[in-house]
Amino acid sequence: MAVVTFDFDDTLLQTLRDRNHGVVEGGPNEPMIALLWTHVVAGDEIHIVTSRHESFEGHPNRTAVADFVREHALPVAGIHFTNGKPKAATLQWLGSIMHFDDDITELALLADGCKGVLVPV
Repeated sequence: MAVVTFDFDDTLLQTLRDRNHGVVEGGPNEPMIALLWTHVVAGDEIHIVTSRHESFEGHPNRTAVADFVREHALPVAGIHFTNGKPKAATLQWLGSIMHFDDDITELALLADGCKGVLVPV
């Protein structure tokens, strides 16, 4: 079993640009959800690693990661918040062999042995 990790915002959850509010949530990124399930069927262990601040999880204007996971019945082994720090150390600690993220800077920091996959926004 391999550990595969996914970013949350703009990877599993789409965000859209809005003239009045800047950025608004646009719902699940269905192709990425389908890809997550492909890895589950292959026997991989799935984790969400987000740079969100865990203290903002209860914010009324944002979808909480745990609520999204429950709502979409995603078989996620863990949710990890880096609180604004780069994800590379967390991914290495988890032993992730593949990480999906919309941020090229995050992907550039990955350790050897973890394949980064850029998710188009």
